[in-house]
Parts: sequence; C-alpha cells; structure tokens
Amino acid sequence: MENDYFQSINFLEKEKAFLKKHNLVKIIQDEKILIDYVPYATDNNFCHQQLYSHPFIYLNRDAFENLQKTSKLAEEEGFKIRIWDAYRPFEAQAFMADKFPEHVKKGYVSHPSEGVATHVRGIAIDLTLVDKNDKELDMGTGFDDMSEQSHHGSKLIQKNNKEAEKNRQILAEIMEKSGFQIYENEWWHYNLKIFKFDEKGEIIGAESVADKKYPKIPEGEFIDLLGSAVKKNF
Repeated sequence: MENDYFQSINFLEKEKAFLKKHNLVKIIQDEKILIDYVPYATDNNFCHQQLYSHPFIYLNRDAFENLQKTSKLAEEEGFKIRIWDAYRPFEAQAFMADKFPEHVKKGYVSHPSEGVATHVRGIAIDLTLVDKNDKELDMGTGFDDMSEQSHHGSKLIQKNNKEAEKNRQILAEIMEKSGFQIYENEWWHYNLKIFKFDEKGEIIGAESVADKKYPKIPEGEFIDLLGSAVKKNF
C-alpha cells in the first residue's frame, strides 16, 4: 500500500512543491544514467536497515547541470553512471551519525547538526561507472566501505589492485571536469565545491558563500512530504 502512495497524485504534488522549494531536481533513469538500485531504500547498506521509505534520487539543480556533463564525458569514455544516493534527508543523516559515531570521527559520516553534510544540502552524489553491459567497474571496494581502502590514493589499492586504481582515476577525472569536488575518504562521493581547507589541506568547514547558497534542508521537511503512513521508516 505504501508504494501506491508514492505514485499518488497527492504525493507527486507534494514532491513537486518540495523540489521547487529547495531547488532540487528528481533524477529519472535513462540509457546513460542508472538509478536501478538505491541501497538506503533497502536493508542492504552499512546501517543494515532500511532508511528510505522508497527509492528516490534528488539533486540540487546546479549539481544536476554538472551531472549532465558527467554523463556526456562518461559516454565518451564508453561508460554509463550508476547513482546510489544524492539528497539525503536530515533524519537519515542524523540516524547514521548517531548510530555510528566512530564513522563521524573518521570522516565517513557528517552529522547534519554540526558537519558540512553535503548530502543534506542536496549537492553531493554517490556514484560509480558501469560498462556497456551495466556491469560496475572494479573500484577496489564496494559502496560505503568504511575503511582506508576507500580513500583516494589508498596504498593498499595502489599496490594490490591496479585496475581499481585506474578506474578510480577515470571517475575522478570525469567528475572534476564536470565541476564536482573530490572527497578524499570516499572514492564514490563527489559534491559541489563547498569545502574550506586549512593550511594542511584538512577540511575545516564550508566556505561561507557556498554555505549560504546551498543550505542544509531542515529537519522535518522531507518527513512532512512522506506523510504519516511512512514516517516510521526514519
């Protein structure tokens, strides 16, 4: 019955208003962009439980424009892209951070109340490259592998998996040419340019201009969209 709700006129009208209010675009799958698997809409994720009430991929309009470049560049290389996540509701991000404080400390999860939280702003995207048969390229680890092997420049990957290192570099080049910014701890995560760095290159927050331009979407906004029937999923 819940799936019927997400196809209803009532939900679609609320969704449209939500997207317009927060300058988001709903990503629709086509022959170049795959959104056939959204891990957080299942229990097959690092939290081991379903966080999203239904599969959705929303992205800030500026990031969406960059994504069109990403898709074109990937196609020129003979690839497609598969997106796992983009906008992440405040409640889902907070749940991750509260449940796994060790991941916050190590820089894999940003608390929406304190960290930069690019997903909560709708300006981050988690993705990979797939070949013409929709097979994912070897990247050395799976999505949301919270280990140093997921880092760009991982010594273990460079030493033991040359193919994965090459594929990561291809993805990074495509994303940077598209206007996205690398996040060093996660090969799959890219975002609009928002990070402020110290003299050592460590992230210390968000650039003030970008912080204002791409604000975090507040707690409660997405829950109100879902309706009481599915609030329990967060």
